[in-house]
Amino acid sequence: MNNKWSTGILTIGMVLMCQTVSAYDPETLNLLKNNLPAWNAKPPATPGHTIDLSRAPLENADLSTACLVKANLKGAFMKGAKLRNANVQGANLRWSMMENADLRRANMANANLFEANFENANLNGTNLKGATFIEQANLSGSTLSNNTILPSGERATSRWSTMHNAKFVTEPESALPTGQTSPSLEYAAPYTSETRTAEITETGKSMLQAALPDANFENASLDNAEMENANLINANFHKADLQSARMHGANLQGANLDRAFLKGADLSNTNLSKAMLYGAVLSGANLSGANLEGASLVDADLDGARLDGANLKGTNIRDANFNNAKLSPLTILPSGEHATKQWAVMKQAIFVKP
Repeated sequence: MNNKWSTGILTIGMVLMCQTVSAYDPETLNLLKNNLPAWNAKPPATPGHTIDLSRAPLENADLSTACLVKANLKGAFMKGAKLRNANVQGANLRWSMMENADLRRANMANANLFEANFENANLNGTNLKGATFIEQANLSGSTLSNNTILPSGERATSRWSTMHNAKFVTEPESALPTGQTSPSLEYAAPYTSETRTAEITETGKSMLQAALPDANFENASLDNAEMENANLINANFHKADLQSARMHGANLQGANLDRAFLKGADLSNTNLSKAMLYGAVLSGANLSGANLEGASLVDADLDGARLDGANLKGTNIRDANFNNAKLSPLTILPSGEHATKQWAVMKQAIFVKP
């Protein structure tokens, strides 16, 4: 292996090791927790730099009025935190733990709520307009009001709350939730996946083409990463962020992709045989020609995914979502037979001819 590849693999290993132990910067966390006025006085993000608070310990922290626009709060421990009137617009809250948090009148518009835990949280008047993956979030025991704005832009109702195991209260109606805007918002740079993977890609594209069998990428942030033709047999991607990752032709045989976030990823012609994809988000992913023989797609989200020519023989698809997924006569079903229009219609999928 030449020096370029050695340096690349070492860089990846060091980055992922740091991500697993502590992704947040202690000085950044200290400023947020102990000097909120100073925190709000500075831009929440600048070009090429994202505020990374992933897995940060923020239990019972008073973050009322905090500006956390587009912050990365993935897996942050925020149980009992106070975020009244906070601006969390566009933030990444995947897998964050916010039990008993006070989120009254917080602006969480366009936030990513994938498997966030809001159990017993107070969401009275919270603005959730445009928030994604709320159906995958835990709202059990949380409180919503008629001033809570749902992702659809409509006000919460008793019926919607009951359907999501939440409580509903009525309060004096306000025109709009507070926290709609922030003085710092105009300085916020777009929250892009490139900024989160810069350290991995800066030493050259497709560095993961080298062999990395049994590698551990658990909880890693690999959005938009280059992994074409990589040898990742039995690799661990449990709860990893792989949105828009390019994994064409990669060998992921037996890999653990349990609840991995693979929205829009290119998995065309990949070997995913016997891979664990339980609860994985594969919406909009390209699985054209992929080998999924013997894999587990239990509870996986394949909404809008391309499955033309994919091999699903022996795959467990229990409770998998195939809405708008594209299948073709070349797609092999779990039964070993070729896909038909009738099967596609039954799964609310789209049947296309090659």
